Order: sequence, then structure tokens, then C-alpha cells
Amino acid sequence: MTLSEIKDFKYLFILELFLLSIFVAFDYVPVLIIFAILLIFPSFYFFYEKPILLLELLLFSILAGSVGTMKLGGKIPQILFVDMLFPVVLFFFVVKGINGSINSEGISKITLLFFAFLLWGLLSFFLDTDKLRVLLSWKSYFAGFVCFLFAYNVLETHGQLIRYLILLILWGIILSIIEFYITLELGGIRSGLVGLFLKKNLLATSWGRSNYLATFYVFILPIATGFFLIAKPFKLKIFAAISILFMVTGLILTLSRGGLLALGIAMLIFFARVMKLKTFIPIIIFLLLVTIILVINPLTNVLFAGLGAVEKSNSYFSRLNFYKDVWRMFLENPITGVGLGNLGLHAKFVVHNFASAHNIVLGLLGETGIVGAFLFVSVLIGTFLKSFKYYISAVNETNKIVLWAIISSTIGVLIHSFMEPNFEGFQFSMFFWTSIGVFFRAFKSEIQFNVLFKK
Repeated sequence: MTLSEIKDFKYLFILELFLLSIFVAFDYVPVLIIFAILLIFPSFYFFYEKPILLLELLLFSILAGSVGTMKLGGKIPQILFVDMLFPVVLFFFVVKGINGSINSEGISKITLLFFAFLLWGLLSFFLDTDKLRVLLSWKSYFAGFVCFLFAYNVLETHGQLIRYLILLILWGIILSIIEFYITLELGGIRSGLVGLFLKKNLLATSWGRSNYLATFYVFILPIATGFFLIAKPFKLKIFAAISILFMVTGLILTLSRGGLLALGIAMLIFFARVMKLKTFIPIIIFLLLVTIILVINPLTNVLFAGLGAVEKSNSYFSRLNFYKDVWRMFLENPITGVGLGNLGLHAKFVVHNFASAHNIVLGLLGETGIVGAFLFVSVLIGTFLKSFKYYISAVNETNKIVLWAIISSTIGVLIHSFMEPNFEGFQFSMFFWTSIGVFFRAFKSEIQFNVLFKK
């Protein structure tokens, strides 16, 4: 395939995206279908040649939110852009698997455990459960598995890696901008902040609410900080600094105490490793930027006051009661659990039908029993151990900083998963496992980050 042909397909793809946006906005469904059919084949060919771009588009489709509503027994209120794009990723995953392009060399143990967990999760269909809820919950884990393996196999060049890092940080900036817009829509900066203070979950997009949005910052911010430390070109440092300002502000707007706590621990772990003479000044600059945001944001006091009085909050008592309820479900069904996504149906302390345990281990014990919990926790532990193994074997100091940032991010996400349902979320599952797949491929291929960040 020549360079000119690639450019031609790129232009066709851009045209299709433009037409899709226009037609979705104005609800010209017949015209949308016609143009989609005309342009879908060259787009598929383009993505087959450059599959990493498909994954990047998938992640950004999360931010696009919902297309509209789709009634299915009243249980699915809307369909998201990412819901439409993931089947395309799955299609390419299957095609490349059939062609022998998908392999798990180097991550076979994690892949095997993940696959075993997915098979075990399917046992939920044979229990006395709501089958649709089982499917919706299982889909999140399945999507993470597909994205993990697909990303691990499609990263090819240094340029793709550096672009992915930049896009990851840009993703966090856009999420912050969306939050700023929501705040303005609530009546302006002052009224919007008051609204967030009075009703935290008022900050919501079409695909996630406050605490769920916070987990994305917990993952991205340590990586953005590592990017800030290793970037040599001044414009990249400015980009990283601005992104940190935006994302710290975005995290505060979520008013997520769990997110702030998880990020704080992750950053302490990160700085404990990278604090050296040559990184001292950049780290001080980073801390000053964060301090400025914390000082000028009026919601900061609300967050820290909430952290100090967490044991008195309604959230604390409701979760504690539900923890006991989920533990009861596990004791009554220690092998199979009550089925993925079905905690709410078996709860005595009723929250709502789609209730989450807000604790990844306890939730999996209740939903999939001890076998399912063991398998998925083993996947998470294996991911951490694999990252640490890459860190130990890395020789270049720049690589070590990036790896330690990834390890810190993973620890932060794991901590947050004991307070919020992040791995259970469809969007975060794809976001997290795609990133892990990209990073594992990069370090297996021994890409030297100092080469990518020359002045």
C-alpha cells in the first residue's frame, strides 16, 4: 500500500466522520445509512492497515457520549458511540486472529487467566439471574480482554507509542473541558460550583458520573507526570504541565474523595522513586502547579472536609450495609456467586437493581464466587508483577521513570477499585486494558523513551 493510497483512505475516513456527525445531529437516518454503506469499505481497509488508529478512535468515542435512545424492554435507555465502535474492533480482532496475527507471547499467563475468568463468568447465564444484566456486566470484562490483546498486537513503531501517550493525556484534557462546560451549564462558574457542592452527582455525562469519571484521572495523572519529567522539548513540557492543571481541576470538580485518596497514594509512590537531584526542579514545579489549583478552587475545602468526616457520611453507612449484604450472598453461594450484575436483585439492603459492591474483590466474590474472584484478582496481580518485571529489567533511566509512572497509576486504580466500580465499567475497562496492552508491547520490544524525547 503506497503513501498516496493511505492519504486517500485517510481523507475518506475524515469525510465519513464528518458526515456521521452531521447526520446524527440532524437525525437524517436514511441519508446516514446510504453514506455509511458507501464509505464503510474503504474505512475498514484503512483500519485494517492501521489498526492502532481504530483503538485510538475507540477511546475517544467514549468522550463523544450517546447517539440517542434505544428501547429494549425499558432496560437500555441509550446507545453510546463507543457501543457502535467496539463491534468494529471485535470484528478486526477476530479477523486478525483467524489470520494468525494475534498472539499472546510474553503475556500468556495473564491472557489465560483473563480468558478463564470470562468463561467462568458465563456460568451466570445458567443461574437464576437476569440474563440481560449478566450480558451487560460480562461485556465490560470481555471488552477489556479484547482491547488488551488487540493493543498488544497492533503497536508497531516508536511514533505510534509517543502518539498514544500524547493522546492519552489529551483525552484527560478533553474530559476536563467537558466537566468545565457542564459546570457552566449549571449556571456559570459560581452557581455551577454551588450546584456541585449541594449535589455532587450533578456532575454527570451521558456515560458516567462523578466518582466514575475520577478513576480516569487516577490512571492518567501519574503517567502525565512521568511524561512531564522525561520530555525534553519545551513544548512537550508545556503541554504536560497544562494537562496536569486541567486534570487536577477536573478531579476536584468530581468531588470524589476516593479518587483524591487513590491519586494521592499513587503520586506518593511515584515521587518516592523519581525524586532525584535532576528531577527535583521539575517535581517542585509540578507540586506548585497542583498547589495553585488546590488553593484557588473553592471545592478543595469541601473535598478535604469530606475526607475528614467520611465515617459520618450517608455514603459510608450505605456502603457498609451493602458490604454485609454482598458478603451474605457470597456465603450463601460461595462457588458460583449470584451472577454477574445481579447483586441488586439478591440484596436485602436494597440500593437499586444495578447495584455495585463498590469493592472489586467483594463484588466478584458475590457475583462469581471464590473461583471468579480468584481468577480476576490473579489477572490484576499478574499485570502488576509484569509491569514490575519490566521495570527491574529496564536499563535506561528514562524507561524506568515511565514504567514507574505506569506502576503507580495501576496501584492508584487498584486502590480506587476498592471504593468504586471502575473495572466493572465498560468505558474504563477498555481504556485501562488498551493502555496496558500498548505499554506491555512497548517494553517487550524494549523501546527507548530517551530516543523519543530528544531535544
